[in-house]
Amino acid sequence: MRFFAQTLGTDAAATIAVASYSGGNPLATSGQRYLDALSIKINEDHDFAFLKAEAKATFQTAHGPPISQEANSRLDAAIDELAFSSIQKAVNNDPYYPKVYWVDAGPRNWFGLNVPGGRYSYDNPDCIYRTIPISSKLRYVLRGYRHPEGPTDVTFSLISDPDSQNTVAILAGNDLVVDADGSYMITIDSSSGEGQTNHIKSSLLAQQLFVRNNLGNRAVQTPDNLTVELLDDATGHKPIDETAIFHRAQWNLQESIIDYGVGALGLKTMINPVNKLSKPSQSRTLGTLTTQASSFGHFNLKADEAIVATLSVGEADYFVFSATDPWLITVDPGAYQLSLNSEQAIANAEMGHTLLSSPGQIQGGVSNWIDTAGLNEGTIMVRWQGLPTDSSDKDNGVAIVTQVVQLSQLADVLPARTQYVTPEQRKEQLGQRAAGCAQRFEF
Repeated sequence: MRFFAQTLGTDAAATIAVASYSGGNPLATSGQRYLDALSIKINEDHDFAFLKAEAKATFQTAHGPPISQEANSRLDAAIDELAFSSIQKAVNNDPYYPKVYWVDAGPRNWFGLNVPGGRYSYDNPDCIYRTIPISSKLRYVLRGYRHPEGPTDVTFSLISDPDSQNTVAILAGNDLVVDADGSYMITIDSSSGEGQTNHIKSSLLAQQLFVRNNLGNRAVQTPDNLTVELLDDATGHKPIDETAIFHRAQWNLQESIIDYGVGALGLKTMINPVNKLSKPSQSRTLGTLTTQASSFGHFNLKADEAIVATLSVGEADYFVFSATDPWLITVDPGAYQLSLNSEQAIANAEMGHTLLSSPGQIQGGVSNWIDTAGLNEGTIMVRWQGLPTDSSDKDNGVAIVTQVVQLSQLADVLPARTQYVTPEQRKEQLGQRAAGCAQRFEF
């Protein structure tokens, strides 16, 4: 067991020894603790007020009038998380000193640090997002370990920009070769890698490796252990200093205002009719996987209404339907059933899955119920993953249809064999979700 110590920032004032080992929690690493502490320090020492004000105005414009008191009450917190996510992208952006960094997660207290939330643009509560800085001039080895109960879906995307996340190259989970003992190794460089398995060809555009581990069953599945090694000599290259990190964070936030305020919220979401979801489509930008089809929408429901959605899985090996707040952020995935995925949702007897989302509990306890955390207004993103990169809805079979239904009329539209849960079973479901989320912060 190895120990290290860092002293950074007000929240990171105490010098803390942290165990770093290959077992235990794959997210609780020495690199994670260091980068979390550095992100806190940058956040405390520098002023982002002007850009936050610009972000707030842009998000309000993208949302459009009227903005309810309910929606407005959540905006400042969403902008704070957007700003912190921009810092997190910047602190791990030195390709000569790469680390594996878990990002796009909610607020947490671990390692003795009060880490702010850094969620943005439809964070998926099933997904562990990790970043690694990359340069096409350099050679890297990423070593991983797959636990006996590993993720449902895994992807390694080389991206040209940490904000728009345009995909340069990808290694999908179906193409990853894992040894019998659970270990694997991925090489990343500018060579063609002809004849190699687990190789990602870099290019001049590449800036980061973006790793997604989707946990379909959070109670039992564990994200992969990951470490990165630079094979080339970093001698003569000083680490990026805090001033450069701050300037990069400013740039990230400026880009995020456009990418996620104008793009994800305005052009992807609010452009759709209320309580309707867009036709599923695949994209290389705005944080979407090339092996993923996505559908976006926004809802505004009365207390006695629900959205009933019927989706077709098609060729996808994983799907998730997530309800988020008006500013594209999950409320509290450990406390609410904000989402259902392909392992959690119960399939219809005939075909597809019928899910319903509402601001309040459904009388009778429909199993496939998605809680909006009491919000009457919010946003929805549906993801289908594991698709061919060149597929379309015409040949990959994914689809979704929605309708707004009065709660009193649900029995008329739900499938005949819809399954229900008792209050005790619902409580058990929520307890399992809370435990699964809590595991991410144990070490």
